[in-house]
Amino acid sequence: MSATGSPSLQTVPAVRIVDAAQTEIDACLGNDKTSAQVTVVGKPEDVQVLAGVLALKARKPEGRWPRARVGVPVDVVVNGQVMRSTTVWFAISVQHEVPTYAADAPIGAVAAGMKFVPHDADIAGLQGDIVNDPHQLDGMRLRHAVLASSPVVLEDFERIPDVDRQQRVSVLASYGVIKLQAKGTAIGRGNVGDTVLVQVDGAEAPVHARVTSQGVLQVVD
Repeated sequence: MSATGSPSLQTVPAVRIVDAAQTEIDACLGNDKTSAQVTVVGKPEDVQVLAGVLALKARKPEGRWPRARVGVPVDVVVNGQVMRSTTVWFAISVQHEVPTYAADAPIGAVAAGMKFVPHDADIAGLQGDIVNDPHQLDGMRLRHAVLASSPVVLEDFERIPDVDRQQRVSVLASYGVIKLQAKGTAIGRGNVGDTVLVQVDGAEAPVHARVTSQGVLQVVD
């Protein structure tokens, strides 16, 4: 009868796991590495795994990049098999020159009439996608008020609808061979193909009309 001994183990120092995660962060930063500040804010403890050929494989962070807090998963691999997985957390700051608002602007301001100026900002701390080309904002307006010097992000804007609430519009109606045109005020908002309520001038009740082009609607049955 033979005795079975305890399996042989090896210890993986936490510093090696952090180094593997840091290498992945550096790769993700690319040219931004020199202007970035990266700090470890959550690191694992030493890990014990079975003896064998050891490898540490850091995985690319998921989600928006860069961002202020990033977790990098690291797989601890022995003889080609993943034995453990752990995560290293980093705080990241990346300074970039980005477009900012030259002045305060109210909700509904049309992008075409706004002025932007370059300014340094921490893009990792931003909530939204930076607008790098003014043409990205063609036909758009602010969905909320903004302050001067704030970075210009796409999420600040919404597309201007073909018909907006309280907009004065042209209303077309067809009754057999008879075609009528009148003015009215849109109660709802929508784009080409949408049906909205419109209060036609002189009518007692609003009617449903389909948006056919900017500021033009066709009454539907």
